[in-house]
Amino acid sequence: MDIAAFRDSFPQFTAELVPDARVQFHLTVAGKLLPAKRWDDLLDQGLGLYVAHQLTLELEVLKAQGGTGGIDAAAGPVTAETKTVGSMSHAVTRAGASGQGSALVNAGQYNNTIYGQQLWQLMQIVGAGGLMA
Repeated sequence: MDIAAFRDSFPQFTAELVPDARVQFHLTVAGKLLPAKRWDDLLDQGLGLYVAHQLTLELEVLKAQGGTGGIDAAAGPVTAETKTVGSMSHAVTRAGASGQGSALVNAGQYNNTIYGQQLWQLMQIVGAGGLMA
């Protein structure tokens, strides 16, 4: 997979939103993490999902740095928020995907984006069984 193929598969990551250099960086890392022999005809899907996951996390950090939010961004997940006005107080607890029951078991950081969750599910399929050299 190259940058053009990635952008064809994930058109939401436009060149204006994400520079080619960032896409290429994550494609290179993904190429090291996902062995072609094991991934076979699912390799491009795995590469694309890995890159989309990483880019989404980067974009969320940039949102947080710009003061516009982001999914828990660099400071880590917010697990509780409390607001007090006068004598009234309101607390909200948020545990992320695992608290909502949508987290994938043992997926760790891959639960942070839908792309990561899809990648994790593919990893479970690709990782099943032995590998013949």
